[in-house]
Amino acid sequence: MRSIMKLRQAFSVLTKYTKDHEWIKYDTQTKIAKIGITDYAQKELGDIVHVDFQKVGFVFKTHQSLGAIESVKVAADIYAPVACEIVGINEDLKDSPNLINEKAEETWILQTKVQNEAELDTLLDKSSYDKIINK
Repeated sequence: MRSIMKLRQAFSVLTKYTKDHEWIKYDTQTKIAKIGITDYAQKELGDIVHVDFQKVGFVFKTHQSLGAIESVKVAADIYAPVACEIVGINEDLKDSPNLINEKAEETWILQTKVQNEAELDTLLDKSSYDKIINK
């Protein structure tokens, strides 16, 4: 029985990507999404030294800047993959922004409530994203 429940949980999270190298992991059960940057993006940025983002409650349109990531090389905006409202912030990144360098695909930056679930269909799946970065 436990393995069936674990299997359901594994399939309840939909992962999508943007051409701007953000990922969004949307939990179809809770309707909450986590947003972060891809491993490709963190490698391009180099050592991340600061992450700046808006506060809980802010509402964003698709492609609007959610905040910025600063590295030793450059500062880059983080964009909303879909229209969303911030419902949580990864507080660990304030003191340890390098967590993104260590595990980019697992380290979320913001938790959001997705405004329009259908927008997720416009984003890239893993194989489509991989084609973009491997050109």
